[in-house]
Amino acid sequence: MAGLLGDFRAAVATVLQAKLPTPTALWDVVPDDVAELPCVVLTRPGAAPTSAAVVYDLALDLYVLGRRQQAGGSEDELVSLADDVWTVLGGTRGVAQDDYHISAERIDPRITTVAGLEIPSYVITVVSSAATC
Repeated sequence: MAGLLGDFRAAVATVLQAKLPTPTALWDVVPDDVAELPCVVLTRPGAAPTSAAVVYDLALDLYVLGRRQQAGGSEDELVSLADDVWTVLGGTRGVAQDDYHISAERIDPRITTVAGLEIPSYVITVVSSAATC
């Protein structure tokens, strides 16, 4: 395996780029300009060993950022985008990409700060497992 964390993150990005409705912006950091919203942010992955010596559980969070709540229809737009991300990740079945079976483990509503403004968002935790040998 070339890179446990990097390969997992790249696999999630590939699924999102290939299947999210156009034009959905995919960022690797939270943008510093509210004009870039709505968007999806792919964060840094983490890993933890399992009881099987060669298997790690992998996880990363996706931030689904909406527009400010003062924007008309912003809440429906945000919920729809979060649903799109969940669907792209295979819903309750997950999706295969490269050597990974990727699925959404949790979807939680949040407030995320963008350019000093509170923005409605969702955090979608994406998980998979990987053998290290």
